[in-house]
Amino acid sequence: MGNPNHIDSVISLCPECVTSKRRGVNYLRVPITDDRPIPVGQFDAIMDAIAENIRRGNVLVHCGMGISRAPTMTAGWMDVVGYRKFDAAIEEIRHLRPIIAPSKILLKSVKENLR
Repeated sequence: MGNPNHIDSVISLCPECVTSKRRGVNYLRVPITDDRPIPVGQFDAIMDAIAENIRRGNVLVHCGMGISRAPTMTAGWMDVVGYRKFDAAIEEIRHLRPIIAPSKILLKSVKENLR
C-alpha cells in the first residue's frame, strides 16, 4: 500500500482526530464545519498550516468525504497564493473531482475571509 502520492503532511478539517497515522507523515487538525461561517482565525490557521507544510512536500487537505470543506479550503489557498481566483479554483477542483458539493455557507465565508 505505501504512500503512492508521497504525502508529507495531512491537514484534517474534521472534528475527530485522525486515528490511523502513517509514520513520517505530519498530521495537523483544524476542525471546521460546513454549516457555519469559518471564523477568520480558523481560516488563517488553515492557510498558515498549508503554507508551513507545503515547504516540506506534498500536503493533503482532508475532510470527511472530500466534497465540501477540503475543496473549499484548498481553493482558498489557491487564491491566497495567487494561483487562481477563488471561483476559478473551485471550478478547477470540480474538473478534477466532479463530486464536490461545497457548502454555500462555507463558500461565502471563505470569500469574505479572502477580502
